[in-house]
Amino acid sequence: MAEYDKLSEVTYNPAVRAWRFRVKLHMIYPFYSCVTNSGPYYNYILADEDGYKMEMNTYGNYKNFRGLEKEEGRWVEIFVVDVERAYPCFKTTRSPFRLIASRLTQVRIIEPLNNRLFFDFKSIHAIPRMHWRDLKYPIDRMGVVFNTEAHLDAPSGPRMEFYIRDNIDHQIRCVVTGTQAVAFRDGLDDMSGGGRR
Repeated sequence: MAEYDKLSEVTYNPAVRAWRFRVKLHMIYPFYSCVTNSGPYYNYILADEDGYKMEMNTYGNYKNFRGLEKEEGRWVEIFVVDVERAYPCFKTTRSPFRLIASRLTQVRIIEPLNNRLFFDFKSIHAIPRMHWRDLKYPIDRMGVVFNTEAHLDAPSGPRMEFYIRDNIDHQIRCVVTGTQAVAFRDGLDDMSGGGRR
């Protein structure tokens, strides 16, 4: 599972450029340079899965960003971007920082089939309050599986119950039913018997 930085955890350190974000293009609007009388360039209001927002500016016609101004509402991965302090008078978000894209910045749209929601264990409590209709994409979780119980012969249908624990002893109870329960059981058997595939 890819590791992403959170917008709320961004700090100003000019020596660090290895930021990696998975964010939604919440809002996009053009601007023109008053100094060079050129443009349009684009401001991107980014939102992560926690709802934290931050602005990203482009000051050049970089080929990696061409066409991105038409992708408002899409989820993207962003790599190699600079962090600057936000100007106090023209802040579009509450963040004290903003991102500055350069020629080296990489942006990749995440297609719906690969667009997965990654939740931290500390915010996992929000999942039961989410209606299944609100989940457009699957949820990924990385951790150690333990205490599995198989109820594949249950009258109501196949059922597997298990827990996932992360590396700081937070845990969550999970339930899978139907064909997913059988697939999960088979996956555990393959990993424990024949090794990882």
